[in-house]
Amino acid sequence: MERDEFLKSLGIGLALVCTGSCFTACSKGGSEDEPAPGGNNNNGNTSSVDISTLASVGSQKTVNGVLFIRIAAGSETSAFVATEAICPHQGGNLNWQSNKIECDNHKATFGSNGTVLSQPLGGGTVRALKIYSTSLTGTTLTATKS
Repeated sequence: MERDEFLKSLGIGLALVCTGSCFTACSKGGSEDEPAPGGNNNNGNTSSVDISTLASVGSQKTVNGVLFIRIAAGSETSAFVATEAICPHQGGNLNWQSNKIECDNHKATFGSNGTVLSQPLGGGTVRALKIYSTSLTGTTLTATKS
């Protein structure tokens, strides 16, 4: 075998080994029924939070791309809202501020039902926020992304 042939066969063999390793690594993952760290499960379609972490009105927590907010006292699902955690305008973080949801970047504001209260400062428009349905089991609040 000549040097050129040897190097070509070595390169092809190395490429096949690397490709196989990549496919194996990409295919590994947890079971859909196995909860992920932080209480999330179901392949990203649901996110969960313990309501004790949302102890007072105005408390908020982001889990798996979902912003959970306590908007009222009580332990009913109506006391909470779950929405997307990132502003659809230009990807800024959303936070609960003074009874509305506000974008950190351009200060667009939204109601707790997702409606646009004010457009981004400096121009541009933003769509309404996605509000996710929630369910409460014990102290676990679960949002289902749709």
